[in-house]
Amino acid sequence: MRNYQQQVILRDFTQFSQVYVVPLADWHVGDRNTALDVIEGYIDWIAERPNAYTILNGDLMNGATKGSSAELYDDLTTPDESYAIVRELCEPIKDKILMITRGNHEEHIYRQVGADYMARLAYDLGEVPYKPDGGMVGLRLGLSSTRMFCWLYATHGWGGARTIGAKVKKAQDLMQVADAHVFILSHDHTQNINRGNILYPPGSNNARFDRPVYLSVRRKLFINTGGFIRYGGYVQRKGYTPQDLGTPRVRIELKHNRTDGYHIDLHGSI
Repeated sequence: MRNYQQQVILRDFTQFSQVYVVPLADWHVGDRNTALDVIEGYIDWIAERPNAYTILNGDLMNGATKGSSAELYDDLTTPDESYAIVRELCEPIKDKILMITRGNHEEHIYRQVGADYMARLAYDLGEVPYKPDGGMVGLRLGLSSTRMFCWLYATHGWGGARTIGAKVKKAQDLMQVADAHVFILSHDHTQNINRGNILYPPGSNNARFDRPVYLSVRRKLFINTGGFIRYGGYVQRKGYTPQDLGTPRVRIELKHNRTDGYHIDLHGSI
C-alpha cells in the first residue's frame, strides 16, 4: 500500500534556468504584533517575478484558543477571521505556492476541534499540494537541451530553541531525514542560512572503468525561515531576543561550466 503522504511534488519549470523560492511561515495572523505590512511586501515581491515561488511552511495563523500556547485574549481576530485574512493575503500568489504545511498553531486547532485550516487554504486556493507534516518538492529546470531537478525538503519544525546554534542544528538534522539540495525549517522565528557541502560520488552514467573518476563537492543549503511578529507580548515576557522580520530567499540555478558540467547552483540571501 502506497503512503501518499510521502508522494513527491513535482513542478516542471524547464522554461527557466533560474528560479527563486521564498519560504514563508510564522505570520501568526491574529496576534496583535503581526507585521502585515512586511508580509505584504514579500507577497508583492513574489507576485511581481515570473520565476519566484514560495512554500507556506506553517503557523500562518496564531489561532489562540482556550488551553493553547497563544494568548486567547491577546488575539485581535477569531480563528475564522484570521483564516480569511490569510486567504486574502495568499490570493495574489496562489499559482506560485509549491506546497503548504501545517504549523503547531494550526495543529493545536486541529487537535482541539478537528478543523484543518491549512487543508482548507490549500483547497480554496485551487488545490495547492498539502503536506501537513512536511514534504519533498522537485523543481525541474532547463538550460539549452539539459533538464535537471533541484530537490527541496520542508517541514514546519518542533520544540524550543533559544541559541542560534540550536536552531541551526535542527535544520541540519533534516539531512538525516531526507536527501535534498535545500532543507527548510521554520518555527523558531530566526532567519539563518547555512551551507553543508558534501563529497558526492559520480552518477552511474559517468562512472567509467577506462579512466579515473573523482568525487565532486555538492552544496546543500539549510534554511531557517524568519518570523513576522514585532517584538512584544509573550516573546518579550519569555526573554526571547528581538529578531529581524522577514525570511531568506533561495536562488536555484541550472548552470554549466567546464569543471562541473551541468549542475545545480544554490545561493541564499537575507
